Amino acid sequence: MRFPRPLAHLVCNLLACVLASGCTAMHRYRPVAVLVRDAETKQPIATAEVRISYPFAGSAFVPSIATASTGSDGQARLQAAPFGDGLTLEAKAGGYLPETRDLSVLAIERLEPARLFEATERRPADFVVDLYAEPAFSVELVVPSAYRGLIKADVQIDDVAPIAARQRCFRYQVSQLGEVEVKGPALLRRIFPPTFRARYVDGKVLDGEMSLTRVGFRWVQQEGNKHYFVVGTQPEYDSFRRNLVSESSPSEGRSQESGKTGKGGGRHRRGTDSQ
Repeated sequence: MRFPRPLAHLVCNLLACVLASGCTAMHRYRPVAVLVRDAETKQPIATAEVRISYPFAGSAFVPSIATASTGSDGQARLQAAPFGDGLTLEAKAGGYLPETRDLSVLAIERLEPARLFEATERRPADFVVDLYAEPAFSVELVVPSAYRGLIKADVQIDDVAPIAARQRCFRYQVSQLGEVEVKGPALLRRIFPPTFRARYVDGKVLDGEMSLTRVGFRWVQQEGNKHYFVVGTQPEYDSFRRNLVSESSPSEGRSQESGKTGKGGGRHRRGTDSQ
């Protein structure tokens, strides 16, 4: 049956309203209280922005994204529904590093829906998000004077290791053989090895810029907990990178016997002190 055009528009609008109200009705939202505080002082952070979203919903009927700001008590009041394969809780504030947490659907299901005439603002915090004050965390490798070559860093996370208040940079001494153990607290998980920094022991900074003559510092690759870096020029970096790739991906027919080399061969020296 065909409707006149004005009537057809009216019918479409009515259907859209019905569907929208149905989408809202199918989600039973829970009040969610989020406390945002300083990770080190444990003091509440006011005016922080809090957001709950559903990135893994995979549906057209996803619940509404909730946003709110914290009050003087550091708490933000939002609404969330148990939906999809998980929720994401994000918090950020001026002068602090942003934080993202995954919330399970079960964690939201366990929250009691609002009762009729209930003052939900009196409920205690359901989730606590700790924010670290800026600057960002970093790892700095201290390289022996005039060192050129490969650096092998063994990254080990100690979940119970303490951290000094306001410590943001973790420094580790590289040996003359180009080896270093990067062992520290769980916060090291926030620092991706390709972003590690380096400087010579005399204080000269080694950045990522390299050329035919300019010596820089750059990440190469990862093997388990071990990360490889190069201190050298661009040609030296390219050479080390080719050798590492060749060693980790042996070509077909290459001898698998340990220590065997071809004519005029010998193992590549991975680190040297320039004279």
